[in-house]
Amino acid sequence: MKKFAESLKNVLHYPILCAFAVFMAFIFCMDMTSTNRSFSDMENRVLKQRPAFTVQSLVANEYTMKYEEYVNDQFIWRDQWITLKSVSESALQKIENNGVAYGRDHYLFEKYTHVDRDQLKKNIGFVQDFVSQHPDQHVTLAVVPNSYAILQDKTPAHFVNVPQQPLIDQVYSSLQGENLSRLDLVSALQGHSGEYIYYRTDHHWTTLGAYYAYADYAASRGLTPAPMAQLAPLAAQVPGFYGTYYSKAKLYSAQPDTITWYNLPVSSVEIDGKSCEGMYDLSKFAVRDKYAAFLWGNHGVTKIATGKTSGKDGQPTRVLVIKDSYGNSFAPFLTQSYDEVWVVDLRHVLKLSTVLQQGRFDDVLILYNYMNFAQDTNFARLRY
Repeated sequence: MKKFAESLKNVLHYPILCAFAVFMAFIFCMDMTSTNRSFSDMENRVLKQRPAFTVQSLVANEYTMKYEEYVNDQFIWRDQWITLKSVSESALQKIENNGVAYGRDHYLFEKYTHVDRDQLKKNIGFVQDFVSQHPDQHVTLAVVPNSYAILQDKTPAHFVNVPQQPLIDQVYSSLQGENLSRLDLVSALQGHSGEYIYYRTDHHWTTLGAYYAYADYAASRGLTPAPMAQLAPLAAQVPGFYGTYYSKAKLYSAQPDTITWYNLPVSSVEIDGKSCEGMYDLSKFAVRDKYAAFLWGNHGVTKIATGKTSGKDGQPTRVLVIKDSYGNSFAPFLTQSYDEVWVVDLRHVLKLSTVLQQGRFDDVLILYNYMNFAQDTNFARLRY
């Protein structure tokens, strides 16, 4: 007993060590008794859950790796620790975190220093095959530049990323076909670079940026785009949007974005065979991932009808949009120029041919931001 007392006395000579041990014991107890979360609003992603144990997974070292991911995702007060890390790094004058650089005027930019040339070549080939297999169908390819390629005055000093304009030009020059058009959105968006065309905290363009792209596309097809003055009375704004760049960087001083959406009249919206009320999931405007309100998020096939039949043959004019998530805020504007707008996300469709067999399309638009176009692995579905 005397020796224990002496040992305890010696330990107490190291108060910092004692405090740290007590703190770790407290954290351990809290962590073990806390309830697992399924989703992180702050990071806008599904969190790992406790993996099922099997001897086979343990021997293959799969169980331990999955369990480590689970512990990292479910660590007590994870969001608060992330915020503390962000504050600490800002105090140390760090200008980036987790692959996101801090730009001027509260803009955040993703670091993109390498292009997967092999995947890009494959994707160009898949688009070429699609154009060649449908010679009677006019196809427009629109590769959207990401924010750093347009808002160069907002990027931080010494910011070096892949130059997108020459790479987009290379994509366009690699494709052949009399039935193919290439939409120069770099020039279209550069003309409005001083406006709010990209979100500060998110990787998407804003609804205004999407509108300018729509206007350019409509004009390229010989259509008169709806003027903004006509749409302005239908606009509504939703403040407090923190996007994907914020979720990655966790910059404590980030300024929230404002989402603008347009209550454009349509007669029906069908998503993967299910009828929906309008083009927007308004409930999403009340949660963290507000961009998911556009077209009710990412789905396989979305059919939007305006109730009009303005085609020369008494049939509705129809456009097919093959897109990534940039297309979600873009597609609603097409209802001002077409009677029906069909939207396809290749990530959720096994065969594009099943969509093409459902009807005639006046135009087909393939719309992807450059980063996605270069790395998406679903373009093979254009062939089937």
